Amino acid sequence: MDGTEQDRDSIVSAMGHLSHGVYVLGTRRGREITAMTASWVARVSERPPCVAVGVRDDRYTHNVILESTTFSLSVLREDQVDVAYHFAETSGEYHDKLYGIPYGKSPGGSPILLDCLAYLDCKVLDTAHAGNHTVFIGEVTAGESYDGPYSEPSDPLLYDPTEYEGALR
Repeated sequence: MDGTEQDRDSIVSAMGHLSHGVYVLGTRRGREITAMTASWVARVSERPPCVAVGVRDDRYTHNVILESTTFSLSVLREDQVDVAYHFAETSGEYHDKLYGIPYGKSPGGSPILLDCLAYLDCKVLDTAHAGNHTVFIGEVTAGESYDGPYSEPSDPLLYDPTEYEGALR
C-alpha cells in the first residue's frame, strides 16, 4: 500500500466518528406506503431548504422513492432506538411495517410518524449514485416540529455503530 491509499478498515473506522441522526424515511407509490430506517441524512441547502438521503440500491424503498419522487423523514427521539430497529428489521416489500404504528400522511402523501420530534416532507429534486447507494436530494416542502411548550424536551436519536451492531446499514 502506498502513502495515498489506506486500508478499508481504517477508513471505515475513521468515518464512524462522523455524527448523524437516525430517522424513519417514508414514501408512497399510489396507495402503497412503506417506511425504513435511514441514518445517512444531511441538510444541504437553506434556500431552498434541501436534505440529502443515502438509500442502498437494493432496498425496496429505493425504487418506491424513484417512482414516487417524494419522501418524508420522521426525526426520532433519543429514546426511540426500538422504533429504529423496527423499521430496519424487515423489508417493506413483504411486511407492512406501519401496521400498529401511529402514523399520518404528510402534505405530499408520504407516511409520517405521529410520535417523533419532527417531520420533513420532501420532493426529489435530483439523485446521484455513490457506491452501492443512491443519494436523493429532496426539497423540503413542509415540516413540523413537535417539541412545543406542552411536550417533554428531548434530543434527537444519534447513530452509534456500537449500539446498533450493523442493523441500520
